[in-house]
Amino acid sequence: MANVIVQETKSTKVPHSVNKLNFLTKLSYGFGEFSGAVVWSLASSYLLFFYTDVFGLAGGVAAIILLVARVWDCFVDPILGLIMERTKSKHGRFRPYILYGAFALCALNILTFYTPDFSMTGKIIYAGITYLLLGTVHSMVSVPYGALATVMTRDTEERTSLNAYRGVFGQVAGILTGAAVMPLIMFLGNGNQQNGFFYAAIVLSLVSAPLLFMTFKNCKEVIAPEAMEKPSIKESLKAVSSNIPLLLILANLFIVLMGLFGRLGTLTYYAIYVLNRPELIAVLFTLLSVCGAIGALFLPFVAKFMEKKTLMIFGTIISGVAFIAIYFTSSTNISMIIIWTIIACIPIGLASPLCFSMVADCIDEHQVKTGKRADGSIYSVFSLSTKIANAIVGATAASILGLIGYVANTQQTPEVVNGINMLVNLGPGILFILSTIPLFFYKITKARASENTQELLRRKSELTE
Repeated sequence: MANVIVQETKSTKVPHSVNKLNFLTKLSYGFGEFSGAVVWSLASSYLLFFYTDVFGLAGGVAAIILLVARVWDCFVDPILGLIMERTKSKHGRFRPYILYGAFALCALNILTFYTPDFSMTGKIIYAGITYLLLGTVHSMVSVPYGALATVMTRDTEERTSLNAYRGVFGQVAGILTGAAVMPLIMFLGNGNQQNGFFYAAIVLSLVSAPLLFMTFKNCKEVIAPEAMEKPSIKESLKAVSSNIPLLLILANLFIVLMGLFGRLGTLTYYAIYVLNRPELIAVLFTLLSVCGAIGALFLPFVAKFMEKKTLMIFGTIISGVAFIAIYFTSSTNISMIIIWTIIACIPIGLASPLCFSMVADCIDEHQVKTGKRADGSIYSVFSLSTKIANAIVGATAASILGLIGYVANTQQTPEVVNGINMLVNLGPGILFILSTIPLFFYKITKARASENTQELLRRKSELTE
């Protein structure tokens, strides 16, 4: 049941409904993140390695494929956001895409990690098409999933709690995939990495689809814009370009993702060629997710006593300093590397849920000021920024590996080893610290977010009288 808040106005008392979410709803929303993280884990963590060391593509070719797919996303993601924002169905604006996109996402994930017996030209075309389609379908699921949280409740604390569930389940997925994906690839492939990646993609996809259905089934849209609140296409675009708090969060997120994806995409190389300990691949990926889950788990409690942006700033600086410390730690001092990794990764669990909660606050802020609500367009831009960051990092990493002389499956030179260490640790650490700069200009406090909520509820009650 919704809690009822009575607020005095100059002439009357207006009842305001603030949706409180039950445990099953939050759990089901978390399942959506878990599902997406599971099915996307191969692409986000292993795709570059798969293309260069398994599929057989040159690093430069892999870089081009990543960039072309992201250029395509520059057009697809905003268009999808505009379409979803204007969708009318018995399931709402966003939920239908989660339902139908889930199955397509799983199918494309499997096809992306299949190695066909084609010529090199045929392989390049196949890799480009499948990855481009995978990114497109991923947008069809991730954009409405992210936007869904903004229309499930108006309560800013509930949104933080909801996104904390998202963060915890995303990290739990990371724990399982980090610990299990590479062993799963090795077990299923039985010495054949091509088979291993393909069969692992099948297993992860079969886990993902039913969980996304649970998200669709149990997460309801309770906030729908009135006719006068529905933006035109021009107003939707303006909702992104003129929303200063949103742009600041977007800048922070983009820089953080550049650092995070840079580390994830090259961590396999680090374990194999810098530490000379391939068995630590699973350990390092698992640590990232375990520590992130711990951070996300405690977020709702910590967030009650601190401003969201303050938590983001301190947490991101701690992560950045710790990653830089790993770079200067001897590759033989595994214990210290693990300690610094733990210190770096716990705050990451705070950052992601906080970011998405702050995005919802920015959407409300814009609606109060303009009377228009453009959640679909806004989340399409965030999805796009995620993919662009991933592509830039992937392309840059692939190019740098080629420039420093990396040759797959051989003993690397000291220069290559140092270059990999920079890609995995020093670069991400610097980016994490730089990402805090936009946050110092972010002005939406928890008190202001609550005021926006009450104002929107007041307007809603006036329309229904």
